[in-house]
Amino acid sequence: MNNRTLVYVTFLPDCIIFRTVTRKRKSPQCFYILRSRLAELEYKSQTIAQDINSFAVIRRNTYAETIEIEFTWLSGDSSYIFGYKQTIILPYDKFSVFSRKITSDSCPVKWKTLSIDNSHKQPRLIFKSKKNLHAVLADSMIRHKLVCYLRDNFRWAQSDRIEFYDDFQPYSFVFKEFKNGKPAMTGGLILHNQNDLPKARYSIHT
Repeated sequence: MNNRTLVYVTFLPDCIIFRTVTRKRKSPQCFYILRSRLAELEYKSQTIAQDINSFAVIRRNTYAETIEIEFTWLSGDSSYIFGYKQTIILPYDKFSVFSRKITSDSCPVKWKTLSIDNSHKQPRLIFKSKKNLHAVLADSMIRHKLVCYLRDNFRWAQSDRIEFYDDFQPYSFVFKEFKNGKPAMTGGLILHNQNDLPKARYSIHT
C-alpha cells in the first residue's frame, strides 16, 4: 500500500459512510455524509459536511473524473481539541456505480479501495503548439500564469499524457487527453480577459 490510503466506503439509502486507514493511523471515527449533501456537487464546485467535531470539504473534478474529500479529523473537548487533515481521491465513475446500487438498511453496499495517489503520477504535458506557445514564453507574466495553471489543474493521475495544440485565440490552446494510449477528453485551455493582461486568467473548456 506504500503511502496510499485505504478507504472503506459504506453506501446506505440516505448517507454514505467513510473510514480511512494508512500505515500510520486509522481515522478516529466513521464519517457520515448525507446523499443530499453529495448531490450538491451536480451544481456546485464543492460542498462541506460535518460529522460530530470533524468536517470534510468535498470536491468533484469533472475533468479528472474524480471526487476529492479533504477530511479534518478532530477529537477532544471544549478545553483541548486535536486532529489532523487527510485528503482522499476516488475515481468518480466507480464511486457512482456503487452509489447507484439499490440498498437497504439491512443490506448496505460496501466498497474497499485505495485512494488515487496523484502526488507523483501525473500525465506528461506535450506541447505540439508552435505560434501560441512561443508567444506565451516571450511574455514573463503570461508564462507565469500558464505554468501555475498547468501545475495546479492538470494533476490527472489516470491520464497518460495531454497534448496541446494552437487555438485560434492568442496564448490559448486546444488539448487532447490520452488514457491507456487511447484518446479521451478534448477541450480548450483559454486565456480570458486578454484586454487586461494583469487580470487575465486561464480556464478549461470542454
